[in-house]
Amino acid sequence: MKRREFLQTIFGLGIGMGLQPLLPAMAAAAGRPAFRPNILWIMMDDGRADAVGAYGQPWVRTPAMDAIAGDGVLFQTAIIQNPVCVPSRSSMLSARYPYELEMMAMGKPPEREPQYYQHPKPQVTNLLEVWRAAGVDPQNVGKEHGFDKDFTSLGDVPPHFDVYGKPRDDATRKQLEIAHSTYPEVVTKTHRWAIGGIIPLQPEATSTWQLGDRAVETLDRLGQQDGPFFLRVSFHAPHVPCRVPESYFVDPDTIRLPLPTQEELDSKPQFEKEGLRVYAGGLDLSREQIDIARGTYYGMVSLVDAQVGRMVEVLKKHGVYDNTIIAINSDQGFQLGEHGLWKKRVFYEQNVKIPFILSYPAGLPQGKEISEPVEMMDFMPTLLDLSGLEVPGNVRGRSLLPLINGEVSVWRPACFSEIDHSQSMYDELRHGTGRRVMVRTREWKLIAFMDARVEEKDGALYHLQTDPGETKNLFGDPKYAGVVARLEDLARQWDRRVD
Repeated sequence: MKRREFLQTIFGLGIGMGLQPLLPAMAAAAGRPAFRPNILWIMMDDGRADAVGAYGQPWVRTPAMDAIAGDGVLFQTAIIQNPVCVPSRSSMLSARYPYELEMMAMGKPPEREPQYYQHPKPQVTNLLEVWRAAGVDPQNVGKEHGFDKDFTSLGDVPPHFDVYGKPRDDATRKQLEIAHSTYPEVVTKTHRWAIGGIIPLQPEATSTWQLGDRAVETLDRLGQQDGPFFLRVSFHAPHVPCRVPESYFVDPDTIRLPLPTQEELDSKPQFEKEGLRVYAGGLDLSREQIDIARGTYYGMVSLVDAQVGRMVEVLKKHGVYDNTIIAINSDQGFQLGEHGLWKKRVFYEQNVKIPFILSYPAGLPQGKEISEPVEMMDFMPTLLDLSGLEVPGNVRGRSLLPLINGEVSVWRPACFSEIDHSQSMYDELRHGTGRRVMVRTREWKLIAFMDARVEEKDGALYHLQTDPGETKNLFGDPKYAGVVARLEDLARQWDRRVD
């Protein structure tokens, strides 16, 4: 009997008896090593938490990811450590904060060296090295962006359009010409990013679907092998260029997202009023353009979800679904006009809170939601711990299993995110700026410059319990000076190197 057939039999028995969370421990108690699970890590690019239906928005259509959440654990507040792709992914893979990795932005060298460069850079062990040392080859389909050399790349299908919405290849250009169709395009003013539009293509002709084809073919092969596999499927969507087939476009009339009032806009930090608004171009869009862009964004996530459903079918066909850890997350979120902003590089909930779902029927509770805020830096040690692999001692993240299993109820005093705008690729963000830090507790969020190169903190303070939309900036109110001081003290304690 092959390993996958044995697993299908033993896990079927365990599930029938209601024992699936106990099977690894039962195997160990019987003197047998627990079977190492497979890993299927599904990652979106710029996917915010509320783009997945399990997070509660009624207009979202993601039945496959919702079903996986029902079979596993959903983290309601999972905070990324940097609101830009490569630093966030690197932090997630290494369980280290971006300032420790000296990877704080994507762009140009800073005009003046930041203070955090003056510390010795610590030795870093990443998630993939541990798996490779255990004899499992981490493979990747799609976008890599971070520790690329440690993945075995199985290829990518980049978007058929550039970030400005123009076809990259002749085949796509000809398909659009044959369709004889015009379609609404939405682009931002400053950088002309394509953030919305319907394309006259069938879903199967999109790069997202073609990436799904590659993932399905790979899983069909891996599902038949005797040893465990590690596969990450990393989608480009819903990153710009934002374009979607009409059948996946979400009716904007069903989407209920706020737009800023002038009172809110006037209360924001100066850096947001100037550099970030120029970068984002959100205030230059009409209501119709915002509606189209929002319907496009949620439609792109729905198209990703269709691929997730196809992958799950393959796992079940080969009888390995119950012994596969399915992890769903993203590198950061995406502003959709809230606070007058678009895209990323900010610390609003839409940007720093991402979907984070773990399903493993053989080893995790099902249908569990965790409200306690966690950091995505904890992803690496959690995946290792859940797989029976030793967590390296030189990481800052911690396995979330004690929180999942109910052994603890409070996880961290605060979650942190950071970015150094002086290293941006965009000039409107670089000059006179530096490291900007977010300190987030259950109750409060503080955002401010934390950098000797920047004289003014230029802060924002939000009371998340009474103002979840982050519309009332309390930073300059003397009544809250004690709150600011307490959160700044947490930031100082956090801002230290660990060898």
